[in-house]
Amino acid sequence: MNVADSAKLAGVLDSAGYQTTCDARHADIVLVNTCVVRQHAEDRAAGYITSLSGLKQKNPNVKIGVCGCFVTEPGRDLKKQFPHVDWFIPPNSPEKLKEYFQESQTHTPSPSGRGGQGGEGSVVIAHGCDNFCSYCVVPYVRGRETSRPMDEVLAEIKELVEQGVTNITLLGQNVNSYKYGLADLLQEAGKLQNTNYKIHFLTSHPKDMNDEIIEAVHELPWVAKEFLLPLQSGDDGILKQMNRGYTLAHYLDRIEKIRSLMPQARIMSDILVGFPGETDEQFENTLRAVEAIRFNEVHMFAYSDRPGTAAAKMPDKLKEEVKHERLQRLIGVVRGLVGML
Repeated sequence: MNVADSAKLAGVLDSAGYQTTCDARHADIVLVNTCVVRQHAEDRAAGYITSLSGLKQKNPNVKIGVCGCFVTEPGRDLKKQFPHVDWFIPPNSPEKLKEYFQESQTHTPSPSGRGGQGGEGSVVIAHGCDNFCSYCVVPYVRGRETSRPMDEVLAEIKELVEQGVTNITLLGQNVNSYKYGLADLLQEAGKLQNTNYKIHFLTSHPKDMNDEIIEAVHELPWVAKEFLLPLQSGDDGILKQMNRGYTLAHYLDRIEKIRSLMPQARIMSDILVGFPGETDEQFENTLRAVEAIRFNEVHMFAYSDRPGTAAAKMPDKLKEEVKHERLQRLIGVVRGLVGML
């Protein structure tokens, strides 16, 4: 989602006549697009934004903008934390950048299309999230879930195809709950013109991965046979505490359905270890699930508190060394399994 947001912001700058530079010292505008889903990403962004104060001192005319989830994170006073920053742009708000141009009395950028880079492009089909997983800050920083009209999405896909983009990724915090039907959208995407391109989509939520979507992926040749389907935990007790809305049995049923139709389908997942109260046995359940499912790729994280979430208020937080040890064990298991695929 941040990549898609960055592309839109870059489109505004391109239309205004700006060019990219590899050296911030030569820049007239520096935009920092941020993510707060993980503590590490948040810390890196904060450190880089702070470092830009030196650039501002050397060149008072440079405009510095902070974009993305930092801007809407609960309890953060950005203007106080980063007094050298000129612009604060919320997620998915390229129009705010246009407003800043006008306020700065620079020429107003013309409406910009959004092209792909090389053979890849992305189209956001939905913004925000209504799931409120207990560990996740996304609903608080990106807002409630809204779906873009299908004709608008199809027009954007068509534009990318006409530009020669051959891999198009449909994006959303939960693409499976797309209001107008993800399976229907995948079907319509193949009617635009020649289908010398592949449609990908992410991220999927296991509770909303229905048979219709799986069968559409199986039947439509222009849809990539791959699924990013975050498991997060292999223990039902932890899944309930996470407010994920499904059990391990449900997840395994979805995997079985996918592989029964597409034995070679690429299945990826996210796993979060060290959730508050996670016992050794519950962690072992996750390891067993990972070994049984044999994902093609796993994104692995240790739990960290996110402000304003339910999990941040939960008792029985695990020590950092315990979370780190569990993460390293999981990484070892995954590496071993991926090496055997």
